[in-house]
Amino acid sequence: MTMRKAFLLFLSIFVILNLFQDPHSKNQMLKLVQHDVEAQDISSEHIQNFATSIKINKDGTIDVKETIVYDFDGLSRHGIYRDIPYVKTNKEGKKLMMDFSDISVTDETGDSYQFSRIWEDQTLRLKIGDPDRTITGIHTYVISYRVAGALTYFSDHDELYWNVTGDDWPVPISLSTSQVDMGFPIGRTETKATCYAGAFESTDQNCKVSQESNNFFTFKADSSFQSGEGMTIVVSFPKGKVAVLEPKPFVEFWDTLFGKIIFALLFLATILWYIVYPIWIPIKWLRQGRDPKPIGTGETKAWFEPPKSTSGRALTPAEVGGLVDEKADMSDISALIVSLAQRGYLKIVEEKGKGILDRGNKFSLVKQRELAGDTGLLPYERDFFNGLFSEGDAVSLKSRKTYLYSAVENAKKGLYEQLVSSGFFTHSPERARTFYSVIGVIALTTFNIPLAFSAFLFGRHMPKKTVEGAEAAAVAKSLRNFLTSQERQLQFQAKNQMMFEKLLPFAIAFGVEKIWAERFKDLRMQPPEWYEGYSGTRFSSIYFASSLNSSFSSFQSAATTPTSSSSGFSSGFSGGSSGGGGGGGGGGSW
Repeated sequence: MTMRKAFLLFLSIFVILNLFQDPHSKNQMLKLVQHDVEAQDISSEHIQNFATSIKINKDGTIDVKETIVYDFDGLSRHGIYRDIPYVKTNKEGKKLMMDFSDISVTDETGDSYQFSRIWEDQTLRLKIGDPDRTITGIHTYVISYRVAGALTYFSDHDELYWNVTGDDWPVPISLSTSQVDMGFPIGRTETKATCYAGAFESTDQNCKVSQESNNFFTFKADSSFQSGEGMTIVVSFPKGKVAVLEPKPFVEFWDTLFGKIIFALLFLATILWYIVYPIWIPIKWLRQGRDPKPIGTGETKAWFEPPKSTSGRALTPAEVGGLVDEKADMSDISALIVSLAQRGYLKIVEEKGKGILDRGNKFSLVKQRELAGDTGLLPYERDFFNGLFSEGDAVSLKSRKTYLYSAVENAKKGLYEQLVSSGFFTHSPERARTFYSVIGVIALTTFNIPLAFSAFLFGRHMPKKTVEGAEAAAVAKSLRNFLTSQERQLQFQAKNQMMFEKLLPFAIAFGVEKIWAERFKDLRMQPPEWYEGYSGTRFSSIYFASSLNSSFSSFQSAATTPTSSSSGFSSGFSGGSSGGGGGGGGGGSW
């Protein structure tokens, strides 16, 4: 296996595993990372005292009050957060959910703190503090809440088994104490209590238990706790003293019927996206994307006429160019301009450049007739002509006007529509290419390299011609073969320049106008009627084709770069800068 294949295999496995990793495990991993970062960040902070008092109620609930004396040690913070799991797991692995209510947070004088509740990853997070104010030094937080489902009911006794401090603090706890009030009359010998102190799952009983009355117990840790350590207390009492209030079964979202359906759909979508779709695109191209074979003779070495539509109409140079490469591009628009000029709708006027800084000659398009009552143009040609002269009867090919951009884009769109309406394509080739380009970009953002490869490679060739389109394209390619041939011109070509002018726009559409002009370089030719050059210039096919090409390139740059939007904003391609355009602002950590 090559390194490239190994890398792609590893990347695909990584993405799939990452998408379907157990959310709980993923959050636990993030939590551990966050814990390490926080431990490094606030290592100088500590809890001076963590005192808990718990009252067991007759209705089976417990009231918990945590008094946390927190020393920020000179660091500026907004406050603290307290994480309390609301899901516990029994020895059979079944998850049960406790209910928290009557939550409040005050200081030692009873004044309320600002706090928010966040239920996430089977944990209730109390985020305490003002986000608009920082504090420092020593502060006391009194957190009170009621819990239903906290007690455990056995066959011979009932029990409170409670982790009073939690063992996931990133800071040390200097002193930890706890008190339990049974809340009902009970004999001293009917109860017992113990405690555990240390790291998670430690069985060390590094704590003291004292029974100060029949129904009151006190617990105290023997020493301070480091990060990740805490204290858990256990108190048992006879059955029948409190109501049975079991915790509710906890069902994670992914274990519900709806969650399972969503998971199955996501899994199926992932298989389709990362495995099936990259394979399907080349298969689809093989089955549906390739052009059908022409019924006629197909492509030949030479052909002197443009293809015709099914109705017998000779295709325009722009249509022929779009049919062959399946794109409506600037070569087709340039051919359209020459074709309109040859048919008398406009004249191409050349003016000599002025001065050293004015490189090359200038070309302008001058309107020659109105279109009222004219039926000689196709819809896309009419739209382009009207757009070209929408602001006057003459336009420079070097002009940078917004309306030129609109005229060109509308002509391209209309050309695609013309090719479809003529029966050469079932759908617009541009729509198919755009669709697969979007798929390729999305594939890259989701690290689906095989799909991006398939979309960009096969998707761009997905546009498919009809049988009529394939036959017309074969004729067009035959015409292109003739235009690019290096054979000397035919005898009748030397007598007049009819052939040169007739096929010039087709050569421009194919991008081979210089090769076509090369075949007429030795002929003494007259300037075409649709072209007006400045005086003193001897007409040359090579010079003419080269000048047109240069001028049309300038027109392409001007016409495809709008100078401003409809709302008056400048384009980022002309005078753009860092910080320009819309949006802006910034962000950071809280």
